[in-house]
This record gives sequence, C-alpha cells and structure tokens, in this order.
Amino acid sequence: MSSLNWALEILFFFKKAVLISGGVGTDQNSAEIFYPETNKSCSLPKLSKRRFYSTQSGDHLCGGGPDTRADSPRGDCVKWSNGTWTKSHNLTQKRYGHSSWVSSSGSYLIGGTHSPKTSEIIYDNGIVENGFDLKYDAR
Repeated sequence: MSSLNWALEILFFFKKAVLISGGVGTDQNSAEIFYPETNKSCSLPKLSKRRFYSTQSGDHLCGGGPDTRADSPRGDCVKWSNGTWTKSHNLTQKRYGHSSWVSSSGSYLIGGTHSPKTSEIIYDNGIVENGFDLKYDAR
C-alpha cells in the first residue's frame, strides 16, 4: 500500500488523523496527514496557492495569504477530496488571520484582518451565507 493510500485510509475510515496545510515558512503550499497514534505522517499533493494565516476545518481550507495577486486565496476555500485539492467556496469577505468553528450545520469563519467584525458560514454543498456580527474586532 502506498503511503498516500495509507494516509487516506486512516483519515477517511478511522478519522484519527490530522490534516495539516499551509503555514508560515519555506513551503506554504504543503499539506500532510499526521497520525498521532503512530507518530507517522504522509505528504499530500501541493496546494495550488500559497496559504498562511488560513484555517483548516475538517477537509476545508479557507482564506489566508498572500494578497498580492488577483487570484488571492483570501477569498476562497478549497476542499481535500479523493486525493486532490479543489476549490469549494467563494467567500463573501476576505479572510486572513481569522478563526473557524465547525458546527453541526456548517463551518463558521470568524473575523480576520479584512473583516474583523463579521462571520460567514460555509456549507458542504458549496453555499456561503453571512453569519453573525461581532461586537469586538476578532483578528
């Protein structure tokens, strides 16, 4: 069994793994699956855009930097599925340095540098809706 197939089996069947993506450093397009019980990890295919100060909520990776190009990842989410990263959502706000919360109805993206007093919720079916407003800045 290849290491990628091993990682997918762990992640999707046993759900005892951590999906790690992007980050500040030398390889901002990186992604891997880490299995804490065995201390093993497996590299995944690279992200199509550099991501840092983003959030990984389950299989969705949202927002993050950089913001120097027209196709900045700050306004979208990608989903890890069937061995590839695919664009899953267009966000209503740019998200960078934000937080996320996975609820039973969807994943909330909260605050961030560009929209510190807003939130939005992404659903598995690709829909994005405005969430709740925040009283204080969250960045």
